[in-house]
Amino acid sequence: MAEKITAGEITFEQMSEEQAVKTFQEDGYFEYNKRRVRYGDSLPPNSIWATIPATMFVAFYKGTPVGIVGFSRYKGVLLGAGVHTRREYRGRGLLDILIDKAIKEKRSRTLYINIANPRIANNYRAKGFKDMNKDELPEDVKQELGDIRYTDQVQKLLSHFSPKWQQVLKRRRG
Repeated sequence: MAEKITAGEITFEQMSEEQAVKTFQEDGYFEYNKRRVRYGDSLPPNSIWATIPATMFVAFYKGTPVGIVGFSRYKGVLLGAGVHTRREYRGRGLLDILIDKAIKEKRSRTLYINIANPRIANNYRAKGFKDMNKDELPEDVKQELGDIRYTDQVQKLLSHFSPKWQQVLKRRRG
């Protein structure tokens, strides 16, 4: 088994989705794509979840882009823009580091994520994400997801909610 990577060994760069794709491609890795491509038949290519500009956080390990996580701001909440770990670095603890980064960067805002990979859902739950249903989403996003059927994927909506009063308490204690 490959050696675990620690959070201290990772540096992050914030960039747009386009910049992030280009960063991986310039390093010779082509398995990470824009959401419109990644979502395939899961969502319409012009859906809010696939097209609203995203803030991405690219994880670097020894100068190599090894993972990415991000979200889009939409109507007072955040919509997850995906998480991806470079194939040869999987199983080394990067997923948890990426989820922690998303939680840190989202601050007190609610983050909704749409998971197509059932293997990672428990990683999110372990970090405080809760199962939810489409009714909790902004109305127009909910309508986009309304009749979509996921025949080859397990689709799970999770949310991470941090009320502002919890942030105040953390600051007072810290």
